[in-house]
Amino acid sequence: MEPDLATFDRLAAPYDRGMALLERLWLRQLRARLLPEARGTTLEIGVGTGANFPFYPPSVHLTALDESAGMLAEAVRRASALNRHVAFSQGNAERLAFRSGSFDTVIGSLVLCSVVHLEAVLSELHRVLRRPGGRLLLLEHMRPWLRPLDRLADLLNGPWYALNGRCHLNRNTETAVAGAGFCILQVESRLGGLFRSIVAEVA
Repeated sequence: MEPDLATFDRLAAPYDRGMALLERLWLRQLRARLLPEARGTTLEIGVGTGANFPFYPPSVHLTALDESAGMLAEAVRRASALNRHVAFSQGNAERLAFRSGSFDTVIGSLVLCSVVHLEAVLSELHRVLRRPGGRLLLLEHMRPWLRPLDRLADLLNGPWYALNGRCHLNRNTETAVAGAGFCILQVESRLGGLFRSIVAEVA
């Protein structure tokens, strides 16, 4: 097993406890505002422990993908507790095993900070969304636009990445989404742009 996946597996059980404060302060509110935008056949990449599940509309037909078997196991438990039908798949978002135009909506939350090749993942998400009108919904942390938080993110990124081996504190994710051919329709931010929810669309 690759070391980074082993790390995600170890973090799976305590992950929700570690995120509880951020969820109460900002993330839960952003999820509650963003996830009702999902519609139709929906793919969530980097599903983690399934924190988004309570916020999906009942009409959504959800497929959930993650690299980590440990995270998927936690997500399966959450879906069962919510009596929510979810099709689970273990895999890498850089090489999605789905036909082009398969999904009406693709979701990612706190995942694009950790993918190895951001542009490759965004290209795959663009490919599997139906066109025109397929929607990309993101809830991510990224390089803030507010000073001095932007410079602090740059300073801390090296030590933070050395510690965890995957997560970047200063990715310009919003810019990358626009550069991947998505039309950004809406952005909501917290903490000077550190946390942002993005609604984008395939033209």
